[in-house]
Amino acid sequence: MSANLPIPAEFAEIAAICVASEMTIGGKVVLGVEGRALHEGLKVGRAFGAWMPGRIDEYGFVAGQDFETYDGLSVPKSESSKSRPQKTKEYRLTIDMAKELSMVENNEKGRLARRYFIWREQQAFSAQPSVSVAEIERRMMQALGGMMKGIVNKQITPKIEQLSQKVDGVLAVRPAGVAVTSSRTARGWLQHYGVVKRKRGMSQRVSSALKSLSFRMGYVVSQTAEEGKLCFHEVVANAYFGVGAGRHLLPKTVKDQKEMGLEPAPSPFHQTPA
Repeated sequence: MSANLPIPAEFAEIAAICVASEMTIGGKVVLGVEGRALHEGLKVGRAFGAWMPGRIDEYGFVAGQDFETYDGLSVPKSESSKSRPQKTKEYRLTIDMAKELSMVENNEKGRLARRYFIWREQQAFSAQPSVSVAEIERRMMQALGGMMKGIVNKQITPKIEQLSQKVDGVLAVRPAGVAVTSSRTARGWLQHYGVVKRKRGMSQRVSSALKSLSFRMGYVVSQTAEEGKLCFHEVVANAYFGVGAGRHLLPKTVKDQKEMGLEPAPSPFHQTPA
């Protein structure tokens, strides 16, 4: 928005007093006017400290929406004056509030100020850069994405949560109709298979391997309800420790025990009758 726009001659006097410019009101950058400057430009007979609060109460203007207050200091009228600057209450007004205050004064100055503010709005609007077709398409896609996210959150997510259940302290999410057995953390499966002596970082490496294998086999990785640690299904663990890379981690005595029930290949879940 340019501050050097050519001002029509009829607005020259009022524009020099009631300067309409960008200012922040309610956390937003808007076109506005200083309240004390408007009071001066309208040639109001009442003192500013009484006039502004009175108009706000009378017409229901809202702080943070129509105007914003801040602390200021009065300036002595002459250099010879011995009076000290006094703390004052100042107002920033939106251009809409300034137009309404100008209109209710019901005098020539008010009508002139209102026309000036309307002209200033038109100039600000015409100075805004045009939006390209590509930018319009981008904004439409962004809005559409937000709509789709809302649909997922409201309709799909509750359906998933209905399929969630707590099993042995583990929050597991499973497909409908699939029987759930047990899930454990990587450390839990290492302990289950007798790997008592573990090198530093072994649990983390096994957890990453079980996570990758779970995705490849199509099994959900769950989490413990209390600590949020990853848990893996027993079928995935059987595959990893029975015929996969995890078999080399097992103690020799465990490898040779057939009663461990390690299968040559993982078996899928059995579907429950509909």
